[in-house]
Amino acid sequence: MKIRKFHKRVFILGLGISGLSLANLLSKISNTIFCWDDDIKKREKVRLKKKILKDYKSIDFSKIDYLVLSPIINHKIKKPHEAVKKAISHNVKIISDIEFIEILKIENHSIGITGTNGKSTTTKFVEETLSKNLSSNSLAFGNIGLPFAQIIPKIKKNTNLIIELSSFQLDKIDKLKLDIAILLNISNDHLDWHQNKKKYVDAKLKIFKNQHHLAYSLICVDDKECMDIARNFGKFFKSKLIMISTEKILNNGIYSKRSSEGVEIINSINSTKFFLPFSNLKFTIAKHNLQNLLVTYAVNFLMNVNNEDFCSSTKELKNLEHRIEFAGSLKNIDFYNDSKSTNVASAKTAIDSFKNIFWILGGRKKSGGLNEISSKLKNVMKCYVFGESRTEFHEFLSKKSYPSKSFEYLKTALDTAIKDALKEKKKINILFSPACSSYDQFNNFDERGKLFKKCVKERILHG
Repeated sequence: MKIRKFHKRVFILGLGISGLSLANLLSKISNTIFCWDDDIKKREKVRLKKKILKDYKSIDFSKIDYLVLSPIINHKIKKPHEAVKKAISHNVKIISDIEFIEILKIENHSIGITGTNGKSTTTKFVEETLSKNLSSNSLAFGNIGLPFAQIIPKIKKNTNLIIELSSFQLDKIDKLKLDIAILLNISNDHLDWHQNKKKYVDAKLKIFKNQHHLAYSLICVDDKECMDIARNFGKFFKSKLIMISTEKILNNGIYSKRSSEGVEIINSINSTKFFLPFSNLKFTIAKHNLQNLLVTYAVNFLMNVNNEDFCSSTKELKNLEHRIEFAGSLKNIDFYNDSKSTNVASAKTAIDSFKNIFWILGGRKKSGGLNEISSKLKNVMKCYVFGESRTEFHEFLSKKSYPSKSFEYLKTALDTAIKDALKEKKKINILFSPACSSYDQFNNFDERGKLFKKCVKERILHG
């Protein structure tokens, strides 16, 4: 895609993947782009013209149109970054890189996906099924790991844009409008960043903010928060709402019924239904994956894909790495890597997906600790807690009469869980679903999950 000359004045704060790629893109079409990162190592690594890399202290913000923030930079706290203060004092628009879909007047069909859990998997499911079922190509980007600026060369006239949107990105939405906006679920997460649950929910709801009356909004109403949003949707938003559920029968929506053999998808909007046998599906059959699948079907339905073609396209869908990912077997043990479970709601979903669980959890706890999960452990036989939260979690679980052992490191917890599981005569599922962030001992959940899989692989090789 060819981008026209750009005449707005932009200052980019944060030279991570998204910030740096945007700086490189805009610098080719404008002479009024500046950027900065407080980290001197990042500044030294970037290959940009010297006049582009400019300290925010030297910028006249009265002459800036947009301040582009790295998604993780919080612009609403009491003491924000000095560049944010300057931008606010001069009424500069504070946005993320995703907003440039609108600013650059990219008019391709756009599908935005958010929710506390399941965003990345659903984004990938939608991209893969639409790519197989439509003559046009589809591109997934955003919070899934590929920044907006890097997809520009791949966009064609009829390309469908599939955007995973975090609450951090949505909180910086200005005029971005989506043709299809999706809310999967809401539970407590990132409350330290958003300060409270209401502000977190308000950020999520910005996905519907600028939609017009011909656009569609999909809300999965399996949780109470989303049901309440759906019931009051028309008071605040203009788009056409379609409710989706894996639990409830919907008279004018899309829902599913699960059996031991598979899942039936019922579309009461057009009075059709079809059956998907589990034997044809390659991803882990967990509740949240069935939500992801149902939402994916709803998008295909809105894009005029017939049921037969949709069914065919689901046969190659797989779990993303670290999302209840099967990691191998050893004698009577199956191992599952759910390192992406960085909050309690995600861990609850994983626990509900198996029986006879030896649960490995821990890391840096989120707000509320394990309070939300204490009554949801009927499938858990034993708990193995590691990391920064180990003492608190061990005491909490012990008080609730759940057998628990405490360890400093993940590997030691895993070794003990395997030793205990091999003593059992029945099938045991060792589930690594931390319910915590990884930042006490790891750089991210990917690094944490890879270590778990490496340890599992080594143990299997040695028998």
